[in-house]
Amino acid sequence: MKNNTVSRIIEIVLLILGSLLLLNAIAVALASNFNVGIVMTFLLGAVFLFGGIFLSRIVRCVPKWVWITCLCGILAVVVCASALLLIGRCDNTSYDEDAILVLGAGIHGERVSLTLRNRLDTAIAYHKKNPDALIVVSGGQGPQEDITEALAMERYLVERGIPQDIIIKEERSTSTAENFAFSKVLLDERLGEEYSVAYVTNDFHIFRAGCAHGEGSLVNLEDHFAAQIVQVGQIECFLGYTHAQNSSNA
Repeated sequence: MKNNTVSRIIEIVLLILGSLLLLNAIAVALASNFNVGIVMTFLLGAVFLFGGIFLSRIVRCVPKWVWITCLCGILAVVVCASALLLIGRCDNTSYDEDAILVLGAGIHGERVSLTLRNRLDTAIAYHKKNPDALIVVSGGQGPQEDITEALAMERYLVERGIPQDIIIKEERSTSTAENFAFSKVLLDERLGEEYSVAYVTNDFHIFRAGCAHGEGSLVNLEDHFAAQIVQVGQIECFLGYTHAQNSSNA
């Protein structure tokens, strides 16, 4: 009886997690552009659903150590995703930085996505507290995009009253690491060698952005976060980051 109750609880947990992951993948796909992280999240959700539906058969056919290992792996993913969310909630900006860097995200044609709009709205809120800071908008042109992300971001900011002369466009980057590397070149030209920068991204992306910055691409960037928007996608970002790390180590 006890084993049946435990199995039933595990089935329900797997079904709930699977459903949430599938919905998360769909939501992020609609909010941004299609990418590997979204595919991995969708596949993980499908695996969870499969496990929840067929758990009793799996337990009978698969050695105990195998499915226990799988459950531990599931728990590890959930814990890591939750940790990323908590890290992303840390906003330690001092609001006296010399510049603020807005990391690009997908755009739809020429229109900023929901994910990118949230980042830009945070940058606008930051500008109201520190109007002297330069705003670097960083992002090149990717699939499903008619213009560069940087140009779309500049248009969005200008339409909402941000002076164009304080906006710096970085239009070559195609990854988070390149966001920092190419933005550093532009900031060095404008500000010299000594300056502080806050970077803006979504809470689920803070860890990945911090790792990219930690590789030394922007050596005079201070670790200030200006991510204040709650967004779905922390598991998608964790999986995408893991995929990127594995690719770089291959």
